[in-house]
Amino acid sequence: MGYIAACLDRVLVNDDFLDLWQSTSATVLPRISSDHHLILLRLLVTADHVIRPFRFKHMWSTHSSFLPLVTASWSLSITANNHIHRVTQKLKRLKVTLKAWNRATFRNFYVVMKEAVEALNAVQAEAAAMGDTDEDLWQR
Repeated sequence: MGYIAACLDRVLVNDDFLDLWQSTSATVLPRISSDHHLILLRLLVTADHVIRPFRFKHMWSTHSSFLPLVTASWSLSITANNHIHRVTQKLKRLKVTLKAWNRATFRNFYVVMKEAVEALNAVQAEAAAMGDTDEDLWQR
């Protein structure tokens, strides 16, 4: 029987790994100095797995509904064994409340910016279709 070359190098993962790293790919690289191939794993983190730290935004404090929202969240009772645990639980609840309020009140900055750019592009396209120059638009 003749010489048969086959790539037997493999990557083994379990279901838990696939649940955590859904966007995974493996590429078998060329052999360099061994009789085995190197395998390059690409593990892409999806947006669901990104843990973003909570950041207070100064613009919140200038909004008229901010202080009543914080007061309402903070005044709700928490059953806890000690004061530190009670403060921790109130802060966690306030964080969830502020994140939801931020999305509802200020929306996503990048979505707002994208909508503004699209509106600007539409106005510019309309002006170009009408034959207006930038100078014509500035004079109006």
